[in-house]
Amino acid sequence: MSLIRKLKSVAFTGVVAVEDGTSRRSVPASRLREARNFLVFQHASALGTAIHTTPLFTALRQAVPDARIAVVGSGFSIEALRNNPHIDTLIETPNPLKDLKSSVQSLRSQFPFPDAKVVSLFPLGNERTKITLQALLGGASTRVGFAVEPELFRVHLKFDYTQSQIANNLRLIEALGHAPNHVEPKIFFTERDLAFARNLLAGSGTVPGQPLAIFVTQTSVTQRKSWRSERFREAAIFLNERYGAHIVFVGTAAESPAIDELRNGLPFATTNVAGKTNLPQLTALMSLATVGLTLDTGPLHIGRAAGLPMVIVAPAWSPPIEWLPVGIDRYRILKNADMPSAIPDYIIDEVSVAEVTSALDDLLSRFAAERLSPNASRVPQGT
Repeated sequence: MSLIRKLKSVAFTGVVAVEDGTSRRSVPASRLREARNFLVFQHASALGTAIHTTPLFTALRQAVPDARIAVVGSGFSIEALRNNPHIDTLIETPNPLKDLKSSVQSLRSQFPFPDAKVVSLFPLGNERTKITLQALLGGASTRVGFAVEPELFRVHLKFDYTQSQIANNLRLIEALGHAPNHVEPKIFFTERDLAFARNLLAGSGTVPGQPLAIFVTQTSVTQRKSWRSERFREAAIFLNERYGAHIVFVGTAAESPAIDELRNGLPFATTNVAGKTNLPQLTALMSLATVGLTLDTGPLHIGRAAGLPMVIVAPAWSPPIEWLPVGIDRYRILKNADMPSAIPDYIIDEVSVAEVTSALDDLLSRFAAERLSPNASRVPQGT
């Protein structure tokens, strides 16, 4: 350990000792199971990370039914939780990674438990020191979770690479002294979101009872991976010719030109909604779809949060256990190669069109009737 790291460790340990002796909000480690007030910090920088935190709130509510749960967050982390019925209070602040001072001031002015003991939770994606400092300076003591500076935490967790992101986050429930159940990710949407999605589809020319296939063909520029455009086209033609499916392409506004270039090579009409929806609206749209074909990227996790059966074309370097829905019948993960790390502009040529169409065929044989039924659950799950 370097001298600077030793000095930081001593300083942080001292800060926590003083905090324990002076803060009215501190909860002793031996009494975490008795905690009823929870403040969760959520400033994730990746969409998948934010969505994979959502099971934590369901599990926490199951473990502590009378809990008061508040979330401090920013950006799409807040949007992903906007209608979550397991959260009592959403506190939107500036992102401490961009403006620590303002984020602290905002938290202090909105602190939801001014006269009560509270446990602060830090799921994956929120390990950055500035996020911890927002909590410390904003008055949030008894910190539990994943962190860069473990000395500032009552209970510090390290990532377990043998478990998924979701399972790792559920270890926070274990740290509180409870036994969590596995919970799938969920983004909750409103009646208005559902109406928006239906109107979007009606405007695209889809008709009631027609199968709808969601295609996710683009990925983040920070970790570029792709499946060839001609292969996506072949899969789209298969779905259109065999099932009469309408293809809807989703993504960000910046990805829309590349999506249109891919669509222009198809001999039938398709729809591009890239950049036209927010997270709850896109979740509602995916709840109306029959099947999906996706790369391993953000909208995949939205599809999972909507329960959409999907074929996932997975990259060779990413362990499926960490991010993907392993062992769940409504998903088919196609990963036919292994490499130790990502390479620039990687093309997943080891996954063939025949494998993808076979997997789509299998999912449709199992789930099409359920997804197309007029009695299928499309109940908005928010207010």
